[in-house]
Amino acid sequence: MKNRDYALVRNGKYNMKAIMQRAWLYVRQYGYSLKSALRTSWVDARLKMDEYVASLKPKAIESKQGNVLKAFFADKYTNYDSSWR
Repeated sequence: MKNRDYALVRNGKYNMKAIMQRAWLYVRQYGYSLKSALRTSWVDARLKMDEYVASLKPKAIESKQGNVLKAFFADKYTNYDSSWR
């Protein structure tokens, strides 16, 4: 049995080998034509790229107390006191 590589996106780049393997899987398993299988596998790859790009964007931190910096660094400085005394 061959090892298949189905990771469509690697390090922010499209994995052409995985896209082609997925297209051939669509042809063999589901009876797609090669043209439609390639289109479908490219759609899947674009969706994975969108997920990858969205995972790189920083998440907005919303604080209900109003102190955004304190909320951002809350996990690092939990045991430190903020007073100068």
